[in-house]
Amino acid sequence: MKNTLCKEERLCSKILIDSLFLSKDKLKFTEYPWMVMAKEVELDSNYPAQVMISVSKRKIRLAVNRNKIKRKGKEAYRLNKSILYNSLEKRNKKMILCFIYLEKKPLPYAVLEQKIIVLLNRLTKE
Repeated sequence: MKNTLCKEERLCSKILIDSLFLSKDKLKFTEYPWMVMAKEVELDSNYPAQVMISVSKRKIRLAVNRNKIKRKGKEAYRLNKSILYNSLEKRNKKMILCFIYLEKKPLPYAVLEQKIIVLLNRLTKE
């Protein structure tokens, strides 16, 4: 598996995003500073998961800092997505994910990556 995050792996569909946020049968985990919402769906994609990373404008005012957090989150997910992919491929499932940043200030990359790994491990167990 390549360590890339291509267009097909990003959650861009308004319909899928709405179904994730409005659904009652979603998985929701919080591992400070991230919260992840996940839902199993039928995707016409070659990849077992699609991901979206969100940083609130209310909590992080400066766009520079918001974009930096998103870049760090995408990089942490890209390097560790094999944890989730292996589990999904074994069960023959497809999933959509949304990582939401909860902290009011930017944190170092090491902390963000560690928490994303914890969340991915929790998702594989559920």
